[in-house]
Amino acid sequence: MSTTATMEVFMTKTKTLDDNVSEQVRLEDQHETVIHAMGGKPLFAPVDLSRPGLKVLDSGCANGRWLKDLQAASSAEHEYVGTDVVESLYPKPPPKNTQFFDQSIKESWPKEWARTFDVIHQKLVMAAALPEQNTSSVVNSFAGLLAPAGWLQMVEVDTEPLVNNGKAQNQYIEMLDTLYNKLGYGKSRIFADLPSEMEKAGLINVEKKDVLVKYGAAVKDDEDIGVKSLRTAVAGVPNFLSVLKAMPDAWREEWDDLQERLKQELAERGGQMKYIVCWGQKPSP
Repeated sequence: MSTTATMEVFMTKTKTLDDNVSEQVRLEDQHETVIHAMGGKPLFAPVDLSRPGLKVLDSGCANGRWLKDLQAASSAEHEYVGTDVVESLYPKPPPKNTQFFDQSIKESWPKEWARTFDVIHQKLVMAAALPEQNTSSVVNSFAGLLAPAGWLQMVEVDTEPLVNNGKAQNQYIEMLDTLYNKLGYGKSRIFADLPSEMEKAGLINVEKKDVLVKYGAAVKDDEDIGVKSLRTAVAGVPNFLSVLKAMPDAWREEWDDLQERLKQELAERGGQMKYIVCWGQKPSP
């Protein structure tokens, strides 16, 4: 089975299991875990949200939770657009001033969207674009959607093992790196080059912030996030492993019981992963 086919199996299984109930829980847990690590800020790019009439795109919006948080953080009314490939995840009815469209980042964007968005956001979606697209092609396509002076913000995992983690957590990170490596033409830490790709696409004022996302017992300041972070950390492991098992020369026997060991380790001592938050601005004429 090709890498493309195995990822399609993963996405279909993840989002159709028990009529999306488990997926909705996972998405909420993941979002709240990451936003907590980001200090409650959905947007690091220096956008003046008090200026009314901004047009905002969330690519790979899933259930629209990031758009909802940004709307709550804004003191003015804006136009919000969410895109994904699973219509059943969209909130019904949609929130005020919000529209959802079926759109894959593997495909060309509508021509009428070119140079129209003041803010574009994408979080943890790049793996779904591989191998047909890569970081460079996706960033370039977003640059074409940005209005002059508009901002692009992307959030992805940096699959760098961390010294404070236990064995199971770093094996999980290694598993993700192996998966992304296989999908990304043999390159480790394939999302670590986001800043340089934004600069190559012509964006200016590019900045990057490393965010340590904590899981389980490592979350000391919020018991609820501790529970949700542990739950989201282990939820996707079986599906990731099923994809790796179908790939040539990707599987390692030490991953057989990874989900159980990871759950116990995170509950007892916690763990963390490095996320990259990167933003850049389209030049004005």
